[in-house]
Amino acid sequence: MASSAPKASGDLLGSVLAAVSRDTGSASVLRPVWRQVVGETLAAVSGPTRWMGTTLVITCASRSWATELGRRRDEFLGALQSRLGKKTVASLVFEAA
Repeated sequence: MASSAPKASGDLLGSVLAAVSRDTGSASVLRPVWRQVVGETLAAVSGPTRWMGTTLVITCASRSWATELGRRRDEFLGALQSRLGKKTVASLVFEAA
């Protein structure tokens, strides 16, 4: 009988945080996961704020930051999907505050 490998605790925590945030509609609880994905510098100027279905909205300090992070959308999406699950977050939207 094959057994599946247990998830890393970070992946499990990310899944729990994603479930809580989707239930409430507020994505701010995902800030620790976002910080892991983008690093301290980018996390200081951006962060997850809300859900639109399976789209995670990232609010940025300015339009230029939203544009810059948007250029790296695929990179960030892949990292988030590995932590939260592909069905949890299907796309990212970057907007200015």
